[in-house]
Amino acid sequence: MEIRILGSVEVGDEGDSVILRGKTASLLGMLALNSPRPVEKQRLHDVIWDGQGRLNVVEGKVRVVRAKLGLGANEVIVTHGSAYQLQADTDIQRFQDLIRLAEGRRAAGELDSAASTYAQALDLWRGDPLPELMDNQVRAEIEAWEHQRRATQLSRLRILMELGSHSEALGIADQLRARDPYWEEVLRIKVQALYQAQGSHAASVLMRQFSEELADQGLDPSPEWHALAGRVLNHELAVVPSVAAVPRQKQRVPASETVPDIGAPLDNLPPATYARFVMRPQVWERLEEAVGQGLPVISLIGIGGTGKSTVAREFALRHIEDAGRFQGVVWVSDREQPGTTTLGSVLDTIALTADYSGLLGLELAEKKHQVQRLLRRSAVLLVVDNHETIEDPDLDEWLVTVPEPSKVLITSITHARALGPHTFQVEMSGMTPQEADDFYTQCLNRMGMRDLLTQRKALDTLRRVSEGNPRLIEWGLGQVKRRGRSLEEVTEEIGSAPTGDRSGDIVLRELFRESWTALGQPARQVLGALACFPYGAEREALRQVSGCGDGLGDALAELTDFCFVSRQVQDDGAQPQYIAYPLAANRMSTVRTAYMADIRKRWLNFFVALTRDIGFCPDDISRLKRLDAPGLRQNTEYALMWATDHQYWQEVIDIAKGARYYYYVRGLWAGQLDIHLLRADAARMIEDAGEEFDALVYHLNIAAKQENQAQAQSVLTRVEEVLARHPDSVDSRRLGEYRHALALHLLSQHRFVEAERQWRANLADPDTLGPANYSANLRWLAICLARSGTRHDEARTLFEEARAHARVHAYRRAELLIDLQLAELRLFMDRSHEATLAILGDLGERTLQIAHIADQRYQADHTWLLGQAHHRLENYAVAGQLLRQAGELYRKLGLVERATLARALEVTCANAPRRQT
Repeated sequence: MEIRILGSVEVGDEGDSVILRGKTASLLGMLALNSPRPVEKQRLHDVIWDGQGRLNVVEGKVRVVRAKLGLGANEVIVTHGSAYQLQADTDIQRFQDLIRLAEGRRAAGELDSAASTYAQALDLWRGDPLPELMDNQVRAEIEAWEHQRRATQLSRLRILMELGSHSEALGIADQLRARDPYWEEVLRIKVQALYQAQGSHAASVLMRQFSEELADQGLDPSPEWHALAGRVLNHELAVVPSVAAVPRQKQRVPASETVPDIGAPLDNLPPATYARFVMRPQVWERLEEAVGQGLPVISLIGIGGTGKSTVAREFALRHIEDAGRFQGVVWVSDREQPGTTTLGSVLDTIALTADYSGLLGLELAEKKHQVQRLLRRSAVLLVVDNHETIEDPDLDEWLVTVPEPSKVLITSITHARALGPHTFQVEMSGMTPQEADDFYTQCLNRMGMRDLLTQRKALDTLRRVSEGNPRLIEWGLGQVKRRGRSLEEVTEEIGSAPTGDRSGDIVLRELFRESWTALGQPARQVLGALACFPYGAEREALRQVSGCGDGLGDALAELTDFCFVSRQVQDDGAQPQYIAYPLAANRMSTVRTAYMADIRKRWLNFFVALTRDIGFCPDDISRLKRLDAPGLRQNTEYALMWATDHQYWQEVIDIAKGARYYYYVRGLWAGQLDIHLLRADAARMIEDAGEEFDALVYHLNIAAKQENQAQAQSVLTRVEEVLARHPDSVDSRRLGEYRHALALHLLSQHRFVEAERQWRANLADPDTLGPANYSANLRWLAICLARSGTRHDEARTLFEEARAHARVHAYRRAELLIDLQLAELRLFMDRSHEATLAILGDLGERTLQIAHIADQRYQADHTWLLGQAHHRLENYAVAGQLLRQAGELYRKLGLVERATLARALEVTCANAPRRQT
């Protein structure tokens, strides 16, 4: 095993490597940097955790590292009293060993070998070591190694010059100067290499240019530079014949460049609202104990503001980051819209997080069954936050049936009686003095009031009176900063609040009511905007919606200090989001002012513009990523529902129309919110029959492709009603789109002749259809003929015609889909070994293109065809894996018939070897 820190922290073992991140990487990096010297636990705590929190966090992280690397209790990381020692090879030691070897070979006159050895040593450097550690002593040690690296680079250049490898020396010198343009030693070697390779004139020009650059910077060249300049001008440098570049040993590509970063398969955790987690050891130990019990539900219970959600999030995160009990996490919260969480919405969230969007359209009973299968196959921690406001008894009834190895973790201010004996209860009270010290340090550093840390007695009194409630404490500190009050004054106000429960939402509501009067107008506008984004918003969205312009930054700071708003930090380094505390958001929702009405208008216009810019984008799928941002799709759906409830019909139409292609490609074909029916209903309210017809036809198209007969028939009935009521509002273009959707529905029922009739009617009028719709109709007619079972030659001709049409119009996605459908037809028509090999080759060439478009249906069909081809070639092991993947993809999309076919063929793969023997 080798620990590598000359770049990202990696652990290598027999050709494989694991990349570490965060404090896990910092801990191993510190031990490797000091190896073989032991490092005191206190030193690790000071450097990695800035001395914050309890010292035993170091022991916990050491256990995590050992578990991640599969190490025994005292293997590789050895405990020496209160210190830890790394007993493993490191790249920093190998770097030093190679330098010594190179210097020995150079002294022995083995210049070629020395140059190669120096190169091997330098190739160990993959980047900057341990950039996250800012301790002065650590930086000094790393700078010493950087100095050694620079010395090695110079040694290698000098050997190349001795060998006459002037061209290679020039190339390396240029690389080094790109990083440090004023590295004079390197430039002197480059001048000499130029002199040898191109003559004194080229060397003189370079020297003059560099001297001018130095003069522009107000710098003087060194005496050595002047001496070299004289020798170049006087032609006094001895000429060394140039030779070919020194042969290099082939270097292994670092694993960090070849091994992709694999995240948790399930993880929809919300962003953190804290810069650094304050550990709550007693609660944490109880949660760990609860995970090991056989009960399906863990209840984390505590009064409002005690940090239950924060602990639940961190507990879930660490279990998936540190390879704990769970493979993934699904987070459901009733906090943003209290009372709206239902069994159906929880099942949908699990399905979406697990990437099984096809389950959304199932009936509730079947959906429960399929989600139970998912939870039984993978260890998932389902977190239900703010459980006390949930009103659906069916959800509680289902939670207690969640199967092992999965678990449910709820947060609540009350005991959940409905969960009864099926829950392991973990009580959470206020912070202890030690925990409060850590919390105070974090808050006061953020607020710029670190000097208050000296008032230990007053801070401890605030903790006691607030009963250790983090949110109350944070509110009090905000009062000190924003209103100039003393710690004693805010402590007295909390203590005299009109309730015996000074830690719950009741007292917070009273205190926030007073804080409201102190808010400036920009802060009120920003809070009003945040009330429109229950799942959080980035600064740019708030700037557009709030209308407070340049005052946004100050307003956000004011709201954060007053505890009206939390700042959410993204794990991937993206822009932070801001989310309003529910009490504050609920207050703003009742405000009836002119500025709040303006905010609502700008808010709806924001989503109209956002979805319009995404729109129909088959040739630029990257635009869909805008709605993948954390919480943005949920905020869009909230905007749609609010606009529907408040009769902003045109905005409902515009947002749903702009988002429809996103929902189609992402496989969000059904679920709690049907944007196509919302659009159709809104169009009916403003008597726009054409728009209603469009929305229903689009919905029919999707239901037919998903082979959802009941839903398709229901929508078809409504389409025909619109057509009967408003025949004049349906022009020939809309009628063509209707025929296409109807034909898809007929095809799903195997009514091939009727489906063919609809498509041929459309294709008879290509000008009305337009190129894109003409291409789709032609392709689907070919599919219809192929599935009929008797007209394969006609189908092949139509497919080739459709592919030629797609190429002319640069419809790349359509062309790729046609290639897949042609491959399926060829597999059916020609079962020979040679034809199957050719098809397999063609499918292999499409793999990267399929991955690039990121469409699950394309991926499913491609995998299905690969599985069939390998099955025919009797590669049963490969075929079985591919068919299993294809069946899983089809199940995710809700294509049950296709999934059944894949499963049936997969079973034959398992039985095939026994039949052969």
